[in-house]
Amino acid sequence: MTYDMLGNYSFEQMNASDFRAAFEIPDNCFYNLTEASGEYTIAIKLNPGEKEPSTSFKNETATVSFINNTIDTIFEQYEKSGAVIRKPRVVINE
Repeated sequence: MTYDMLGNYSFEQMNASDFRAAFEIPDNCFYNLTEASGEYTIAIKLNPGEKEPSTSFKNETATVSFINNTIDTIFEQYEKSGAVIRKPRVVINE
């Protein structure tokens, strides 16, 4: 499935406990990585003052680690309409 605010994404194992999440977001957006209750969230939002996501994408990376033998990561895309798309979800078990 194609999203306006998330391009290609992948997860690559760095060592026994860490993975590198590599993903593309529009060049007029930013992201925040948070963790709560064992779930990582990568929230993608438009830069202040922007009204539409760009069609030019930039590469970003974030490091996530196993929590209770699992890496559970969800992408949240904050659309201009106010809707929040909570997809895709990536689960990696140790």
